[in-house]
Amino acid sequence: MRKILRICMLALLITVTGLPCNKAFASSDTFIKTASGPKYSKNAKNAEKEKTEPFIKKDSTSILTGTSDILTVFKVPDNSDISYKSSDETILTVTPGENNTCEYNGIGVGTATITIKIQEPVFLFVTNTYTLKLKVEVTPKAVSVKFRKTKYKLDIGDGRKLQYTLRPSITDEIPVFESSDNDIVSVSSKGRIYAKAKGTAYITATISNGNYDTCKITVN
Repeated sequence: MRKILRICMLALLITVTGLPCNKAFASSDTFIKTASGPKYSKNAKNAEKEKTEPFIKKDSTSILTGTSDILTVFKVPDNSDISYKSSDETILTVTPGENNTCEYNGIGVGTATITIKIQEPVFLFVTNTYTLKLKVEVTPKAVSVKFRKTKYKLDIGDGRKLQYTLRPSITDEIPVFESSDNDIVSVSSKGRIYAKAKGTAYITATISNGNYDTCKITVN
């Protein structure tokens, strides 16, 4: 009897308030909506501004073992309850933070999914539920780095991407690149060099354990 009464009240509430009838609901007292993180496009920033439901900026990412990163959920309705859960805590752990964020930590090599559940109270027993997911690949830190060529010759104004090899090959670590003389050769954070003046400079790639390799750049 109570269940019938609640269904009748819900139907009346939809009629009076004009709530959309095309929202699927799992029971007589809970609306369910499922969303997934968007994939970026040329108009991604404009699309974010127009969003009215909770979202995250990507649906997959990677992290190194022993490191952490922050996940932010945007457009969370006021007074909502938000929770985060890792599908495998031997690979990835999750710690809730402030302002609709959580910190995720790489524990072991593998892939785990963070499930974000947002429950928005609407009226009395009516609740909107949103579910977001972030797939995280945890890779090991590099143990060695080596340039594929130890010497390069460039002309002023030339640029190129330096090729290097990391071990183990499954790591997603990016070395830190430095030039011995930025006036002669500059280098980007991704290992792209640009010849600026005649002379010789050395580019060094260093990984987190301190191992490094060097190549010689001669600018004609």
